[in-house]
Amino acid sequence: MRRVVYISLEEIISKNTKIKTYSSQLRRSFIITKKDLRIYYNKPPVLIQGIIFPIILFIAITIGRNIPSNYLFSGLITMVLFLTSTSIGPIIFPWESLRKTFERMITCPISLKAILLGNLWSGFIYGMIFSSIPLIIGIFSLLIFNGFNIFFIILTMMVAAITFGALSLILSSPPTTNPGDTMVMTILIKFPLIFISPLFTPIDINSIALISPLTYLVDLINIGLGEFSAFGTFGILIDFSILIIFGFVLLILAFALHQRTLQKRFTG
Repeated sequence: MRRVVYISLEEIISKNTKIKTYSSQLRRSFIITKKDLRIYYNKPPVLIQGIIFPIILFIAITIGRNIPSNYLFSGLITMVLFLTSTSIGPIIFPWESLRKTFERMITCPISLKAILLGNLWSGFIYGMIFSSIPLIIGIFSLLIFNGFNIFFIILTMMVAAITFGALSLILSSPPTTNPGDTMVMTILIKFPLIFISPLFTPIDINSIALISPLTYLVDLINIGLGEFSAFGTFGILIDFSILIIFGFVLLILAFALHQRTLQKRFTG
């Protein structure tokens, strides 16, 4: 017997309205992204943590060590992508709060989540641009690894950049008008993650390394270079799943933290 489902006109209008609202907020988040990239890409904290630190760390970690080219390649991309993707986010909210521009922005017809997504996209783009530099260098100088898959590596970088961008939103959640405060917290969180991750070395599966999302990024890049996963047959599925879960949880947590600290930004 055929079952007929009736949908009221109000339900149809409500669904269409929600779709239009979500698409409108998404478009506005891209406007925030354009603003962030135009204003903050050359700020000293961004340049220091996003560009200068990776260079210094790379030299300090690799100098005088005979590191195989594949580990050099995967470790460098991972470190640059992580530091650049998380460099813009922590300074945006303190800077906007200090200059009182955040108050004007929050009164515009744009949600807090859309603003946060705009910050996430800016970190994503910034990270992809600068991490593509070691990727290009590797293609033309370290090549060619047996089984090299550039499309797989780019996909991996995109997923990781979104995950790291979500982490940067959490680092920007403290209601302060001093960018230095978030920079201190950023250093205390990001650099331990770098040092417990198996950068420039074979992946040693242990409880400490598994805490860091960088471990799974390194493993995926190694797979893109033609190596076997350190996590076995289902390594690709495990790596992508954990990175996506990390990103989703961090994003939801960032939404909650910023909603909780929003009022404190205006009351001091």
